[in-house]
Amino acid sequence: MIAVWSAAQIQGTRDYQEDRYGVVENNAIFYRGKRYPFEPGLFPAHYSLYVLADGMGGMGHGEQAASTVVEAFIETFINLGNDALPPMERLRAALDEANQAIARIVAREPDKQGMGATLIALLWDRQDSTLNWLSVGDSLLQRYRDQALTTLNQKHTYQQLAQRHADQGDANRAAELAALGNTLSSAVDGQPIPEVDQPDQPLPVNGGDLIILASDGLETLSDQQVSTTLAEAARAWQSAPGAESSTDALATCRDALFDQLRLAQSPYQDNCTLVLIGWQANLPDQTSDHTQPPPTESRS
Repeated sequence: MIAVWSAAQIQGTRDYQEDRYGVVENNAIFYRGKRYPFEPGLFPAHYSLYVLADGMGGMGHGEQAASTVVEAFIETFINLGNDALPPMERLRAALDEANQAIARIVAREPDKQGMGATLIALLWDRQDSTLNWLSVGDSLLQRYRDQALTTLNQKHTYQQLAQRHADQGDANRAAELAALGNTLSSAVDGQPIPEVDQPDQPLPVNGGDLIILASDGLETLSDQQVSTTLAEAARAWQSAPGAESSTDALATCRDALFDQLRLAQSPYQDNCTLVLIGWQANLPDQTSDHTQPPPTESRS
């Protein structure tokens, strides 16, 4: 079973782009539309790493925060090399360093206090056919399987935190937190991170699975709209005869979601980044997981 992926961004109605993403596999980093090869042996050959950050802070600080988080996370993960550190610990070590990278910027430039980013990091282990991941903030990690869309990660907003308190019977605290709305309750901002969503066990992958990493700009669409769009667009992907055609078909799925965002014509459309990953059990095994050229970064 091999993994193929396709990624792109739209700017929405914003005057800036505060999302960043990066992919590491086959001794190369794919980042900001370019491929950066590195020395073989620095990164376990059976791993593929997908990282997405949505910056916050305004006045250009959000863009800097997202770039810093993605770059520090990837650099730290690679620098851990081929040691025996378990995947979940590798991910957490990279998160801690990304958070410290933000802290160092704020210490040098106090006017950037409050800058930070959400983060999703997804690790595909080809040997075990499993996924390990962690997330901080409100970016989306979803799985499309058998025409059903499932959200895998927990949102870190005060609204969601209020709901958890309400479920526990603490109505007063729930009301206090609900007043803060959808403000982030946890982020990679150089401070101690209150909440990190990281499962205890890896997630098995089935042939035909699609995984979506997305910034919250995708939430202009309902889950039903996303699921319906993928149901219509994924047929060609599911029947693709090779890795290259599978990647092309996956890009069509990705673009179909962007088309739906444009059709929604939201006057406040946020930046949206999509990293779409799919697994094909019927494709011939290869030494590399996919043949995709550097990903497209479209802006509109």
